[in-house]
Amino acid sequence: MDIVVGKQDFLYLGAAIIRFMAMNTSFTPQFSLDELYISPFSAERYFDTVTGQALYRPVERNMSPTGIHLMDRFLQIVCLSEHYTVNTLRNKLGVDMREFSVFCLLLSGMDYESLHEAIRLRLADDLLRFTDLEMRDVARRCGYSDYSGLFKLFERKYKRTVGDRQRQLRKRGDVGRWRI
Repeated sequence: MDIVVGKQDFLYLGAAIIRFMAMNTSFTPQFSLDELYISPFSAERYFDTVTGQALYRPVERNMSPTGIHLMDRFLQIVCLSEHYTVNTLRNKLGVDMREFSVFCLLLSGMDYESLHEAIRLRLADDLLRFTDLEMRDVARRCGYSDYSGLFKLFERKYKRTVGDRQRQLRKRGDVGRWRI
């Protein structure tokens, strides 16, 4: 006999998980943000020991950090797409976002919106620090249709502008250290 779980059952399960997490302080998510994050960089800079010339070597990236197709596909889209929107993301994943939010909560301890925002912030920080991309291109790679969405996120989370955050992060020699 097969067990059939419907949408309402899944959402009820999600609510139960949230209550469990709120009451159980020992709940540990299966994956941390560091484990879920896929770096947008495909190569790192090094200097030839003879000529001193800057060269790039490929870096290994774990493209399936969870081994769960749906979550890995989400992470690949969010971390590696040159441009996507939330609607594009929803269409590519082909799932109800409320259900996906419960799924994210189980794996990361964060609902979909919190996880998506945390990844956007990490991605934006990396791009601002290590590339010379224009702000609008950084915003597009983070899933915003224009710069204003990224600006509002930084104002809310960091209490500073995107440019101020870039100046805070960037150290001498950072630009070009990694290549997309």
